[in-house]
Amino acid sequence: MKRERQEGGSASKVAAFFKRNIYFVLMIVCVLAIGAIITVAAVTGSEDDPTDTPTITVPGDDDDDKDEQDPPVVDDDTDEDGDGDDDKDDEDQKPAKTFTLDGILADYTIDIGFSDAELVFNPTQGHWATHQGVDLVAEAGTEVKCSFDGTVKSVTDDSFYGTTVVISHDGGYETTYKLLDEVSLKAGDKVAEGDAIGTVSGDALAEIAQGAHLHLELSKDGVLVDPTAYITTLADK
Repeated sequence: MKRERQEGGSASKVAAFFKRNIYFVLMIVCVLAIGAIITVAAVTGSEDDPTDTPTITVPGDDDDDKDEQDPPVVDDDTDEDGDGDDDKDDEDQKPAKTFTLDGILADYTIDIGFSDAELVFNPTQGHWATHQGVDLVAEAGTEVKCSFDGTVKSVTDDSFYGTTVVISHDGGYETTYKLLDEVSLKAGDKVAEGDAIGTVSGDALAEIAQGAHLHLELSKDGVLVDPTAYITTLADK
């Protein structure tokens, strides 16, 4: 009984102590609570420390180096590599060369002109007939030159016409040179404008009454036409 009174008295003293010091006790509790909160925050923050973040390597860093080593190729439409492709394109774009009969003789005059319908007098044979070419008078031995690029179709020789050379040209043109001497060409030879064909003969029997001259014929697609229509230098004569 005495013990119970002692315990009851102790409890009363504790209760009286807390009652008298309630504010002090609450302050201690608050301080402890704040300390606990700070401790928890510190532990959590150390787990999220950005200094512990691993370094991430981004792929593709060497792409810039590749761009510097391999600059883009620029097509400037030139033919620097010499493959001929651009040159071929340029040639295809060039207009076709106009066919002319200039430069055959350095100096000449026209005697009998072309006539495929009207009859003209032939002083050598003494009769009237068509004249399917044009006679270019020049001194015997005068050099005769090719009028236009082409290929020798035939070379014939006889005492009447002397040497006759026929040359085929692009575009369906064909030139025939009669009353020639000193011809060294043969069928199949390639000739260019200005190349020597032969010389004007002075003793070929055909049309010999007219004196030394070149008899020139021209056909287009197999039809004989007037050669003077293709001699642009006639305006200067």
